[in-house]
Formats: sequence, C-alpha cells, structure tokens
Amino acid sequence: MKLRKGYLSVLILSYCALYVAWIAPTAFSLAIRIEQIAPDIKDTAIAIAVGAPSLIVLVTGPLVGVLSDKTRLRFGRRRTWMLAGMLMGLLGSVLVGLSENIGLLIAAWTLAFIGYTAAGGMFVTHLGDKLPEQQRGKVAGFTGAVTQIAPVVGVAIAGAFSAMPLAMFAAPSAIAFILGLAFIVVMKDDPAPADSSKINFRQLVQGFYFNPRRHPDFAWVWISRFFIFLALSIMSLYTVYLLGDRLALEPGALAGLVATGGLLGIGVAITGSILSGAISDRIRRRKPFIVIAGILLAGGLVVTATLTSITQFYIGSLVAVFGVGIFGAIDQAIGLDTLPSDQGQNGRFLGIFNLANQLAQGVGPFLAAAILSLLGGDYTGVYIVAAAFAVVGGLLVLGVRPGRPTTVSIPVPKI
Repeated sequence: MKLRKGYLSVLILSYCALYVAWIAPTAFSLAIRIEQIAPDIKDTAIAIAVGAPSLIVLVTGPLVGVLSDKTRLRFGRRRTWMLAGMLMGLLGSVLVGLSENIGLLIAAWTLAFIGYTAAGGMFVTHLGDKLPEQQRGKVAGFTGAVTQIAPVVGVAIAGAFSAMPLAMFAAPSAIAFILGLAFIVVMKDDPAPADSSKINFRQLVQGFYFNPRRHPDFAWVWISRFFIFLALSIMSLYTVYLLGDRLALEPGALAGLVATGGLLGIGVAITGSILSGAISDRIRRRKPFIVIAGILLAGGLVVTATLTSITQFYIGSLVAVFGVGIFGAIDQAIGLDTLPSDQGQNGRFLGIFNLANQLAQGVGPFLAAAILSLLGGDYTGVYIVAAAFAVVGGLLVLGVRPGRPTTVSIPVPKI
C-alpha cells in the first residue's frame, strides 16, 4: 500500500533536519573549529576527526540494524533506535561546541556521529519496511534532494555562529532533534514479531557481511557505492582549507562562499535528483544514471582541483553537485531494488548497505591525508585521485543484471 503524501512530507522534512546536523560539520564546522584550536596540525586533525568516527560506525551501524530487527518494544523496532540516535547526536554536538582541545573534540564528534548514523539508518530501514516499489524512485529523489539542501542550510547556520563555537554546533543539532521528534510522533512502526528468534552472536556477526555469490546485484551496488562515497569523502575533507589557501578568505567569508555555492547548486541538485528518480521509475532503469553521476562528479572534482577563482569554484561545485544529486536518488532506489528483502532481514542488509559509505568515509580521510603528505601539501592531487574513484564507482554498477533474483541459489558441490 502506498504511503500518504502527508506522512512522507514529515519524514522527508525530518530527514533533511537530520542531515543539517550530521553533514554540515564535516563540510565546514569541524574544519573551522579545528583551525581555531590547532592550526599547526589542521590537515591531520581533520582527517582523524572525520575518519575515526566513520570507522567506528562500521561496527555500530550494522549492530543497530540487527538489534532493530529483533526489538520487540511496543514503541517500535525502528522508532526506538531512531530516538536513541537523535539523543546521542544532540549530546555529542553540544560537547563538540564546548571542546577546547582536539582530543575532546574528536571524542564528542564520534559520539554525535554514531548517533546520527543510527538515526539515519533507521529512516532508510523504515522506507525498506514500508515503501512499495512503485514509490521508491520518486521518494528517493526527494530524499536525495534534501541531502543536498541540508548541508547548505547547516553551513549557513554554522557560518552565522562561526565566532561562537557552542552555537555553531548546538543550533543545527537542536533543529534536527526537534524536527526528528515530529516524525517520531506520527511514525507507523511495529515491534519485531513475537515469534522472532533471540539475538545470538552469529546473527550479530552476520550484520557485518553477506555472501556476494548469493546476492550478486546487491554486491555490485555495494562496491559501486563504496567508490563513489570514497570520492565524496575525499572531496569534502579539504574544501575549506583549499579555498582558504587559494583565495585567502577568512572563516566568515568562507562560510558565505560555501553556502552561496550550495545555494546555487540546490536547483541543480534537486533537478538531477527528482527528475532522475522519476525517469528511472518510468523507464525501469537505474544503471545509466549511476554511470552519468560518477562522470559528472569526476568532472566537477577536476575543475575544483585547479581552481584559481571564485567563478571556477562555482562551476566545479555545480557540476559535481548535479552528479551527486543524480547519484543520491538512484543509489537509494537501486539499493532498495537489489535488497534481499525475501530474507526478512531488511535491517541487517540495509546496515550492510550503509557500510559502503561508512567504510569509504572512514578510509577516505586517512587516504587523503596520506596523499596530501606525499604531495607536500598540494591539494590538487588529492582531488584528482577522488575524480578517478568517482569514475570507477560509476562504471562498477554495470555488473548489476536486470531481472536477476535478489537471492541466487548456490549449488552445493558433490563430494
């Protein structure tokens, strides 16, 4: 049964608010705060601050997915973990704003990131539970669009409070928490079935892996997603420092530039996201959109890598954002299409699906820092490598075969 527009509107608004607090710090706020606290080690510190939490959620993300599959509380199996995640995100964000040293800042952001990741995972898992196939492309188009809008809003809010660290992090997190509660109030969520088996160690471990031979299309989508997100994680890490070095701008001016670039890209991103989602539903094809998205993202990265002016930054940003808008819509749709839903373990498989971007976000910053060190601090090479990853990610999705069942039988060899 189709979900009603009013229900989806509240869901999408809450999802947008979550991204305001979740993504904006990695795009702007953390870099600014780290430069304020420890300017001499900013390149290494930002890599640790962004990479370490992403590595930790490689464990917590799938764990929450498996636990939510088994949660029998009347409050709801997904809603319970969504609320817990949002509370952790709010607490961690406030502590980041209060931090006066790098160690405490990294620990606090790790707490917040774990919470936001759990909450975000529950939004997507809920769609996997409730959203019918005929609505997936369109809804994914809207959720993909808000992931482009939210960071712009978050950067604008953070920029307005760049001289007030606590408000720079607390304001976006408060917005996310309040609007997240709005969806929790109306959320249609059931507890796990009473006859579901108890959680055991084997089930927990299974939340971290799957057999790619049994689920080949899901595997191709997973690895394609990994490379695209690897490119995105590298791209976003040093943007603030690249602009500061090339254009000699102060934090307030940087926030204005990044926010303006984001605002210019909103229309482009929404167009790419909503149109690609709707068209892909109509023609029942997803792969060409992922390939195009990877190529566009790579082109934008190359333009940004060589920027010498604000105009060039805007051009590179718009090209990349158009690609990301397309990818954001179709990635979620093709993920739900290839999800082994016949296994009755949507939380587990969507947790594994999210491992692709979480692993990329964990590895990417450390890889970028290593490349930057090898190049003697030249940001150009870092962006060129990211562009190559984007192209590879786009092409890998060609391994998906239309019409193949999501679970493939593997013949047992005779002994």
